[in-house]
Amino acid sequence: MKYKKSKNMLDEMQDIKLLKIEEFGFWLVFWVLFAAVLLQALLGTTLKELMGELAALFAASVYGVYSCLKNGLWTRKYTPTLKANIIASAIASFILGLINSVRAFVILKKPIALHPTLQILAISAAVFIPCLALLELSRLIYKKRREKLDSVEDEKEG
Repeated sequence: MKYKKSKNMLDEMQDIKLLKIEEFGFWLVFWVLFAAVLLQALLGTTLKELMGELAALFAASVYGVYSCLKNGLWTRKYTPTLKANIIASAIASFILGLINSVRAFVILKKPIALHPTLQILAISAAVFIPCLALLELSRLIYKKRREKLDSVEDEKEG
């Protein structure tokens, strides 16, 4: 069955306005879902109980990253660099360590000791390394895609 695309009934201004509304809606849902997962993790929800929210968050994340890389986009404000990726990975690692610390020492009231502290540090390091690797892989894909798109645009102009 052939998909018949309907005619766009919006003018350019309305189309841009609708795109902004959809973008805001996507990010609103994304961050609320992210906050819900964090809050539930802090409250001791098991991974099995979080699977639905995590699946939705993962799907939105993969879609966003794939779409941006496919179109040669990174962000509006930052260029992808090793330094920026190290900082972003460190922030993600720190936040996860902070969440685990609050959960362990405040919510679960575990005594502050060497063993749980080392576990939290190990988990943080275990997040930093793959996060940095994925960001660097994304950066390389982005640069190759951007070069390809730029060379196609240059050929069309020439």
